[in-house]
Amino acid sequence: MAQLLAVPALGGDLDDAPISDLVQQIIDQAIQERASDIHLEPYQDKFLVRARIDGRLTNYAEYPPTLAAAIVSRVKVMSKMNIVERRRPQDGQFTTSFQGRQVDVRVATVATINGEKLVMRLLDSSKPTVELSELGMSETQLVTFQRMFSANNGLILVAGPTGSGKSTTLHSALKIVAVEHKNVVTIEDPVEYVVPGITQIPVHEANDAGFAVQLRAVIRQDPDIIMVGETRDVETARISVQAALTGHLVFSTIHATDAVGAIYRLIQMDIEAHLLASAFRGAISQRLIRRVCENCAEPYKANAAEIKILRLQKLDATNLRRGRGCALCRNTGYRERIAAFQILESNDFLGEFMISRPQPSVFRQHAIDTGMTTMDYEALRLASEGLTTIEEALTLAAAHDIA
Repeated sequence: MAQLLAVPALGGDLDDAPISDLVQQIIDQAIQERASDIHLEPYQDKFLVRARIDGRLTNYAEYPPTLAAAIVSRVKVMSKMNIVERRRPQDGQFTTSFQGRQVDVRVATVATINGEKLVMRLLDSSKPTVELSELGMSETQLVTFQRMFSANNGLILVAGPTGSGKSTTLHSALKIVAVEHKNVVTIEDPVEYVVPGITQIPVHEANDAGFAVQLRAVIRQDPDIIMVGETRDVETARISVQAALTGHLVFSTIHATDAVGAIYRLIQMDIEAHLLASAFRGAISQRLIRRVCENCAEPYKANAAEIKILRLQKLDATNLRRGRGCALCRNTGYRERIAAFQILESNDFLGEFMISRPQPSVFRQHAIDTGMTTMDYEALRLASEGLTTIEEALTLAAAHDIA
């Protein structure tokens, strides 16, 4: 666990050095620790700071409850929020600098019984995109992925919850499609990675420039490839499908439980099944799991239960690794994360099956029968290759798939 930060002497003004320095210290240390989010949580007897590092929230610092209002107010001032309003949820943002890098900070508040809770999401747009080979796909999945994104037209969906690495995957895909003779345009909220050679458009919902508005404008910009940061509403979904049907390659993220769920999410948005079947190129679902720390990784022999789990999935148990724990990984044995993927590629038979609109469970089983692997299998595959541990894989794997 990170060392608790020192409590400064209280000043009488929000712009006094102690509180402003403390807030900046919290943010800087969180960035240095590779945190994705900072939680400021008020309780009766303490004011708790937690940071999400490699997907796990950890207690980061603890202060007297008397500091809560001043710290929250300071962040609200930085985010250009109304510091008087303490009952209604508010959203804001600001930019901070750390070691020469610009980091965007998205801020959201909510009122609790003990005061305002505040969450900051840290977005470092200067970090490099990840190479496709480093994402975590198997060789077969990588070939399928490259084939899907090398198409001239169609709709590709990337599904997963917030923070599952969907944007990272799409920006890695841009390296395949962003060639000199094609016009590549992205619509993002926010722009998480800056990619040279492509047109990147930020979304401004408050100014009536959301995804649907920007997407309609982009269609008139002679695009070859369009990346839609998120399909949130029916209008965006319809425009994306129409664009895919008229000769554009469109890929977008969507909130769904798995690759099949992404299809049904659009059907729930009243997208006609026959249009979706014609436009659909493929769907990808992903989840992030912690990666074994390379600095302290060591091989180990599986126990009987672990061997049984791997054998049921027809996986090998000879390359297992785990981290001993070191200063670099904060004694967790894990550092950074890797994605487990589920990839569903369209074909003629799958399109016909889609038009008949079977129950999702029937569709899912059909997809598995025709070659789609489960997320559970992919997580355990990563463990069998020594990239994560079986224990970590089992936090993702569903019991009915490994029993």
